[in-house]
Amino acid sequence: MSRIAAAFLLPTLATILVTGGAACGSPTPASDAGVGGGTTTGGGSVSGGGAATGGGTANGGGTTSGGGSASGGGTGGQDAGNMTHITGTLGLLGVAQPTVSSYVIYNSGETLIYMSSAPLTCTTLKTSRWLGSIASGAQVVEVIVSRSPTVKTYPVPPGEVNYAAGGASSAGEVGADTGSITFTSVSGLVSLDGGPVEGSFTGTFADGNVLNGNFHAEFCPGGQGY
Repeated sequence: MSRIAAAFLLPTLATILVTGGAACGSPTPASDAGVGGGTTTGGGSVSGGGAATGGGTANGGGTTSGGGSASGGGTGGQDAGNMTHITGTLGLLGVAQPTVSSYVIYNSGETLIYMSSAPLTCTTLKTSRWLGSIASGAQVVEVIVSRSPTVKTYPVPPGEVNYAAGGASSAGEVGADTGSITFTSVSGLVSLDGGPVEGSFTGTFADGNVLNGNFHAEFCPGGQGY
């Protein structure tokens, strides 16, 4: 080969080698972006799904499943029908306990409401002197108005707010000196229709203690005073 031909071919060969190197080596940078795929394949946010899969708030359901207030029910849940609640102190019987039974009866021209901290049934109320048959020391609050009540407020006296202890004689009842009884809902005439009644009461006693309460009482036909 002549020197002239060699001089011509050497630069051309160099060009081919340089160009070919870039072409042959190009898979490496392409692979870095495509195969490595840190963002796409790793999918930290998508595959890991921390917020979606973990579902802390949705699956844990702390507030919904726990339902502390609704399921636990506290004091209100224990009170009769969740609508009868008494506060205050009943003399030697102590602070008012949750009411578990609440009934209204009509007897001898009077409407009487009985709220008890011990279980009380309509069958029990039909028994003479039933107070002595329920749990000893139970708190029984008695509210009385003359005749069938209407939606209004009755003063005490002549209305009555009394309390007595279960397992004892009604002779030991204690009556409020002053107070009031308010009926907010009366289903017909208690003396005739036997509907439930709702309302509230307050009574102040000689020892200075005060009882306040809201009541929802179901009618018990044939019930008697304690």
